Amino acid sequence: MPITKKLIKFNFSSGNDIKYIVVHDTANTDRGADAEAHYRYFNGGDRQSSAHYFVDDKEIVQLVQDYNASWHCGDGGGRYGITNHNSIGVEICVNSDCSYEKAVSNAVDLVKFLMQKYSISIDRVVRHYDASRKICPESMSHNNWERWWNFKSRLSSSASSQVKNNSNLTYGTVTASVLNVRSGAGTNYKVIGQLEMGQRVRLDVKVGNWWSIYFGDHGGFVCADYIK
Repeated sequence: MPITKKLIKFNFSSGNDIKYIVVHDTANTDRGADAEAHYRYFNGGDRQSSAHYFVDDKEIVQLVQDYNASWHCGDGGGRYGITNHNSIGVEICVNSDCSYEKAVSNAVDLVKFLMQKYSISIDRVVRHYDASRKICPESMSHNNWERWWNFKSRLSSSASSQVKNNSNLTYGTVTASVLNVRSGAGTNYKVIGQLEMGQRVRLDVKVGNWWSIYFGDHGGFVCADYIK
């Protein structure tokens, strides 16, 4: 599932040393309270909170750049080692007219992608509860967090068809005269380098029509149309 980037103007800070992925739910069961609605809300003024991603049953919307800190777990004050400045916040929508299970499935795909992109181990995919002891994601808290542990188990399984995981080393060859390497999977991401025709690259994860590649010491993304 592609990520729709709609960056908000408020409530984020520069700098993010990404070590954790923090999962929340919106706790908003109102009809229509989907990812787009939350973008409009958080882009509408100073809300004193935010998150990097909102996920519903139809789409994933990114509100804050990964390299910036969204304001999603500051209530913990860093007491448990998880802060706004070392984590990515993912909010799952729970509006009553949404398929909750589909939203969770989309969140699984997103978290897997982020784990692969930033080399985050599964023990560092955590609940908002782990950062502050707030009961969040509340929709996963019942029965001793049964849904949460199911969510975690799905992260350990093989990647979905939307985010393909290469278990074996795979290499490709650049077919374009010059191929831009971007910071994310899409032309809206900034160019961080270039490859030349005939250059061989190690391929990691395919997201839609983009390959995540090993590039320098940080990785990057290239259009799959120009890799054979």
